[in-house]
Amino acid sequence: MTFGCFGCALDALDAPEKMAMKLAYLGAKAEGLLGEGTARDPYDLLTPLLADIPDLRFVGKLEIESFLTPRPGLEDADMVHPEVYRQFADQDGCAVLSSRVSEFVRQRVLPLRPLMIGVDHSLTGGVLRALSAGSEPLAMVVMDAHLDAIPTSVRWKAGMALEGAEAAVAPAGEPPADLYTCGTWLTSIIDEGVISAPDVLVMGVGDYPSEPQPGEKEGLAAYREAYRSLEGRGVRVLTRRTMREEGIGTAVTRALSGVEGKPLYVSIDADFAAGERVRAVRFLDMLGLTPQEAVEAARAVGSALTGGSNRLAGVDVMEIDVHGADIPGGSDRTIPVSSEIVHALLRR
Repeated sequence: MTFGCFGCALDALDAPEKMAMKLAYLGAKAEGLLGEGTARDPYDLLTPLLADIPDLRFVGKLEIESFLTPRPGLEDADMVHPEVYRQFADQDGCAVLSSRVSEFVRQRVLPLRPLMIGVDHSLTGGVLRALSAGSEPLAMVVMDAHLDAIPTSVRWKAGMALEGAEAAVAPAGEPPADLYTCGTWLTSIIDEGVISAPDVLVMGVGDYPSEPQPGEKEGLAAYREAYRSLEGRGVRVLTRRTMREEGIGTAVTRALSGVEGKPLYVSIDADFAAGERVRAVRFLDMLGLTPQEAVEAARAVGSALTGGSNRLAGVDVMEIDVHGADIPGGSDRTIPVSSEIVHALLRR
């Protein structure tokens, strides 16, 4: 199988800490403190570690406006402002960029099998839309510490319902609009018919809702209902806890039953292995599997592909925070672990 590896580094969060990292990068860039070889995005960091994979072709990047990337160009410094990113979100910018990814895959990647390295997980939907134009229905495995299928307003209300959340969540007031984002893309592609809910397996999640508690706030109940409604439609959720209780390989093999014979797309969120050594992820509010467990899970998926009737339709690695991944002298292993997961999945 031959893969076409490409990158697209959409990173348009308006959180204060994200703004601070971009501005710090621009300041260092303006002062000449950064070398010419400084990575601009996860594609630059990860591709050298994938170069030993046979039949892997590097297609390049879908270039987007630099202020939308993790490390903007100096010419776009004035655009690095929370209001700019909020406007991007309000105008359904993630959906627009996802459409551009679809077109890029159709024109530049196919008939090779896509291997995308990116940031915002919403772009996965773009690859899937391009692949869904084929004659065979897809199945998908999402390796993720979160279920990216909860409406933004519901997740926001659940966060506000937690004790002390009012001081931690900003801005307070009205919940955000329910648009196509990194936290909702999975629901969108199911609703559009790009993929069927029973053909989706999300493994490694740590945000599974607890059972109802006396006196709990409304936001938590709505969150639980949203989660359970996805399961009711057929989406299979394999929690981090269940994987450890059953054994990683056993749990993955069991969960994969039912999608035999279908082309399988595997989407990897870097927080699948988030923890002490894997911290360069955009959302570090949830611990993932250990790196060893994450690689074992990928190897189990790869073994199922090798020994079964499925074939690998495509892969992506998303949600890497480039600012934390390449600190000189740092101990973070997000990039090496991501490489190990891809190698294990591809059985290379």
